Amino acid sequence: MEFAATRREVVRAALLGAGAALLVAVLAPPGGDSAAHLYRTMLVRDGVHVWDNLWYGGQYPLASYSLLYYLPASVVGNVPLVVAATVASAALFAALVLREWGDAARWPARVFAVLAAGPLFTGTYTYALGVAAGLGALVLLQRGRTWLTVGCAALALGFSPLAFAFLCVALGAIVVARRRLGASGSRVAVALAVLAGLQLLAILVFPTEGRYPFNPLSLAAVLTVSALGALVASRSEQGRVLVAFFALWGLVNLVAFFVPSPFGDNLTRLRGVVFALVLLSAAVARFRPGWLAGGALAFALFYNLAPDVSALPKRTADTKTAEAAFWAPALDFVRARSNGEHRVEVVPTFGHWEAYWVPRAGLALARGWYRQIDLAENPELYRRPLDAEEYVRWLRRLGVRFVLLPEARLGPMGAEREAELLRSGRAGLVQVFRSRDWTIYELPDAPRILTGPAPARIDRLGHDVISGRVERPGTYTLRVRYTPYWDVAAGRVCLAAADDRMTRLVVRRGGAFHLVLPERPATLLRKIVLPAEPRC
Repeated sequence: MEFAATRREVVRAALLGAGAALLVAVLAPPGGDSAAHLYRTMLVRDGVHVWDNLWYGGQYPLASYSLLYYLPASVVGNVPLVVAATVASAALFAALVLREWGDAARWPARVFAVLAAGPLFTGTYTYALGVAAGLGALVLLQRGRTWLTVGCAALALGFSPLAFAFLCVALGAIVVARRRLGASGSRVAVALAVLAGLQLLAILVFPTEGRYPFNPLSLAAVLTVSALGALVASRSEQGRVLVAFFALWGLVNLVAFFVPSPFGDNLTRLRGVVFALVLLSAAVARFRPGWLAGGALAFALFYNLAPDVSALPKRTADTKTAEAAFWAPALDFVRARSNGEHRVEVVPTFGHWEAYWVPRAGLALARGWYRQIDLAENPELYRRPLDAEEYVRWLRRLGVRFVLLPEARLGPMGAEREAELLRSGRAGLVQVFRSRDWTIYELPDAPRILTGPAPARIDRLGHDVISGRVERPGTYTLRVRYTPYWDVAAGRVCLAAADDRMTRLVVRRGGAFHLVLPERPATLLRKIVLPAEPRC
């Protein structure tokens, strides 16, 4: 394909991607993960990078999800950043496949450009930037720019470990199809292994529990589309890389189904562009045989679009929970009766907007929005049936006083069971507020976040700051998940991990104390490399 024609197609793909992204951004309801991205972007904008007390009793906001995405998002905003990533992905994919497969890749590149806007609909913003960086790495590798390839791969990992996993699948497919690695390929492979090792090190330094489920129907669907794509591509000698790619993608999903990990069902996320990939396979094979190409394309189109189309009415019906006015009555009630010494539980809404509006109001939320963490940290909330005694123990363990039940579409996993338990009265919570949109329940004699052998209180529970006062020495329970990186800025206290992974506060002399999480990289690095935690 001539250079001028290729350039025109790349520009056309970029324009198609821009048009699709703008349409989704303007017309579609907020994506399912939008609330979490808004909150974490707010954290970075406010200078909070390492630790956040207001989600899940304390967690590492960047290390648990995306190390890099929220830095540019805090400057330009989420939607503009993802629109730019969509345009970049559309152009890079077109440049990649047109150089590799020529005219056969024209329509697949155009279709991909439209589908690349999908993360704006689903709210998978970090993944969108990771995909753009991963495609950039493949384009640079295709052009023999080894170290720039490694740089883009590092960006893909920093934006989205899932996108980095897909990049590794693509590079593995190239090696399998061409049966050689070469000097530059060897350097890239070593660099990817080093990057993966650094990611594992980050997980060890900033540990976060996380397991994502894998639905058997999802596995069946991804294995079917992978097999069909590989079969279609195998009809052409030029399709060997595509055959290997579909085979490896299917294999990775099969392994993830049997080996629990934070990835889980997320490894099927290529579903969002799979129609373009199967169309590329069919075009390379010249749509022969017709019955196979047609069947594969029909299944890929259904698999690509059906989940998002079916979710559209639910998201459209849930838009009110994205508005501040919806939350104002409930949050005003809690703030008027809260002194910061308890957490708040919200029965999850469909869009999980509690993860943004509650901590934005300065209230500590018992949960947040990150399915991997929620399933690992709070498994009792997903059991069938939801046991009343277990539920109350969970509320007490986290220091929850008020439970907010919205009159809105609730989350799809466990929320209806929690709502039914509250309404039934079996958990023993008392209804203390009722409005058109809210019912609020109170847990009698709810334990405070800080309790112990003498009077104690929390004066301030910020994102990465805890201040309080204890009357006399002793060992106190601080219902904040333990991290070894606290600095004791004031007070004669030290901290240790409790058996339930919360924190023991050992007080040597009564009085005020002040804990801060160091945000300066040099200070944090020193605490990681040379820990000097006092013995408690």
